[in-house]
Amino acid sequence: MLPAFILLSLCALAISTVIGFVTNSFIIVAHGMDRAKGRNINPRELILSTLGLFNIAYQCSMVANDTVLYLWSDLYFSDKFYTIFSILLLFTIFSSFWFTFCLCGFYYVMLVTFEKTLFMRLKQNISNVVPWMLFSSVLLSTVISVPVAWNIEKEDYTSQVYENVTGITDNSTSQEGKPHMSLQYLLVTSIIGCCIPLVLVAISNILIIKTLCLHAKHLGKNKGGMNVQSVDASVSAARTVTSLLLLYISFYVSQILLIMAIFEVDSIWFSVCLVVIYAYSPVQSVILILGSPKLKSTF
Repeated sequence: MLPAFILLSLCALAISTVIGFVTNSFIIVAHGMDRAKGRNINPRELILSTLGLFNIAYQCSMVANDTVLYLWSDLYFSDKFYTIFSILLLFTIFSSFWFTFCLCGFYYVMLVTFEKTLFMRLKQNISNVVPWMLFSSVLLSTVISVPVAWNIEKEDYTSQVYENVTGITDNSTSQEGKPHMSLQYLLVTSIIGCCIPLVLVAISNILIIKTLCLHAKHLGKNKGGMNVQSVDASVSAARTVTSLLLLYISFYVSQILLIMAIFEVDSIWFSVCLVVIYAYSPVQSVILILGSPKLKSTF
């Protein structure tokens, strides 16, 4: 009989997987059907579809990782399996983080009116820029996740056996500990794969809210070029980006707390952190659906 904690964790993982698979698949299928009908996919739809695809990949990787960890821990901590799961999880989640920035950056570029030539050209050529941003995100995530294979450490520990009566050491053996990523590698990858996109998403959020305030101010003064539709678009984008930012921060903090082993495995706060991590993919997909008028009406 498996411990109650493992059973509850597997149940939470199963529920989040089903919800995440359904919602992310909906995003992909909805845009795929438009493509099948001969309609071109715009840059935002391309980002949403890519996010949905990689969220499914992340969810599958997490299911495989945690299932093997809970049920076959000896197999999980073997060199081969630990390396494979580490690469898959890091690659998919880092890609998702950078795709989130691509979406937030896209919202900012499309909502803001630029006066400088460089940004005006960027806005005009956004349909060509977005695929390169997505490709660069995948490439960067690959570059920082694959080296985990050479940054896994095992700390040896000494096991001693004592005679029951005399207390004199009878035998001493050196054994390998469980594998784990090196601290230096975790620090570098966390900065590149998590911290930088988090900061960029936060900056995009601030700039979009600033733009929203300016639009509302101009609308109140009845200045030309500002209308209710533009303000509504800014409100929707600000709501979506803010929700993604809060989800991003919650996931990041929960992951750090688990890595640092702040809470006991059977504590309520450990379970809360685990649920936040499991819920990342389905909650993000729901935010994306609610932030897209087309997907929201179809769903």
